[in-house]
This record gives sequence, C-alpha cells and structure tokens, in this order.
Amino acid sequence: DSVITSVYSRDRTAVMIGFAVLYLAILCIVGGKKGLRGALGLVFTFGAIVYVYLPAVYLGNSPFWTAVFICAVTTLVTMYLIGGAGEKTLCATVGTLSGVIIAGFTATVFSQLSGITGWNVSDIESLLTLYETNGIKIGGLLFSGLLISSLGAVMDVAMSISSAMKELCDQNPSITRMELMKSGMRVGRDMMGTDSNTLILAFAGSSVSMLLMDYAYDLPFLQIINSNNIGIAVMQGLSGSFGIVLSVPVTVIFAAFVYCRKK
Repeated sequence: DSVITSVYSRDRTAVMIGFAVLYLAILCIVGGKKGLRGALGLVFTFGAIVYVYLPAVYLGNSPFWTAVFICAVTTLVTMYLIGGAGEKTLCATVGTLSGVIIAGFTATVFSQLSGITGWNVSDIESLLTLYETNGIKIGGLLFSGLLISSLGAVMDVAMSISSAMKELCDQNPSITRMELMKSGMRVGRDMMGTDSNTLILAFAGSSVSMLLMDYAYDLPFLQIINSNNIGIAVMQGLSGSFGIVLSVPVTVIFAAFVYCRKK
C-alpha cells in the first residue's frame, strides 16, 4: 500500500504551450491570411513528424526514406497553403525537393568518404537499447534528421525565388526566358549566402558547449577536427548548405521554363 513519487523536473507545460500559442497568434495577426496559412503549415509539419515519422521509424522503417516522404508531403502541403495551387507553388515545390535530395546525397557521400555514420552519434548507447528491442535502424537517424533540419531553409529559398520570378513575369510579360533566368539567379545569389550562413550557424550554435570543452582542454587541432561530434556538425552544416545553393539554379531553370513556356 505504499506510494512512490518521483520528481524529475519542473512543470513547464503551461509556459511552453503558452509561448507556442502566443507565437501562432502573433504570426496570424502580423501575417494576416498568409500568416494563418503559415501557422497551419507549421502545425501540419509538427503533426507529421510526431504522428507519422516517429511511429514509422519506431516500427522499423527506414529513417532516411521516411524522412524523404515526410519532407515531400510537408512541402506540398505548406507550399499549397502559402501559395495556393498554381505555377509558383509547383516551381517552389520542385526546387525544395531537389535541394533536400541534394543535401541527403551530399551527406551520404561525405559519410562514405569520412567514415562518419549514424552509429557515431553521442547518444548511441541509449539508441542501442531501441535497436536491440525494436530493431530500429539507428544508422539512418542522423541523415533523416539532416533532411528535416534543412527543409525549412531550402523551402524559404525556393519559394522566394519562385515568387520573385513570377512577379517579374507578371509585371513584364514580354520578358524573355534568358532575362528571367538572369534575374532569378541574381535574386538567388543574394539569398544563398544568408541562408547558408543561417544553417551553418544553427548547427554551430548547437555545438557551442562541445567547442568550449575542446577549447578548455586545449586539445590539438588534429584531434578536434577528427572527432565524431565535429565531423557530424560539419557534415550537417555543409550538406544542408549544398542543398540550399544548388536548389537555386534548379528552381530558376524550372521556373523560367514554366513561366515562359507559351513563348
């Protein structure tokens, strides 16, 4: 008849839900209908990860290909909510999917050349328990996480370029395909630097504690550069940046042919 109570953390439920609701409310107020659609897309993406991706991976499906499926579905839904059904949405979707696939391909090549795999992650001991009990494919978690983390930045670049080129074509219907491509590339060049920097800084920011530990222990450069954690951070940042940069010409070329196909 005894009762065992475990206090494991402070109850932050109200704060977390409150800030999430506040953010969605501000997004809808400032963004209007576009903000409301963006909020719906955000909720859909979160639901797809929690209720589709995690159960599918837990059942033993490939984390990488499950992430590809989730990225494709969330891209289609988000782009439709933001841009509606039309040429602009089609071009942005193609550019986003191409960028995400390029990021995954680059990460795979980096993994083969450097020997960094999903088994090199820091919490592998805990994941091995899931591997032994449920047969979860641990090796693909690292790359699936990379796809999901790079999706937002690639989506931003693709939609911005597609929208800008569509506006140019609407304002100047006589514009040639080559002129439209040159304008799209100029817009893309302005974006790729900032978005790549954003993605790399995001991964670097998550590794600040590790970098500080390496600095405190005054480890030699050769040891730091060859550590698994540094290698994973570099792979994630650079692979995502490859996806961002190479999604620009894909989006520009595809959009130029779609918008000027009648000429």
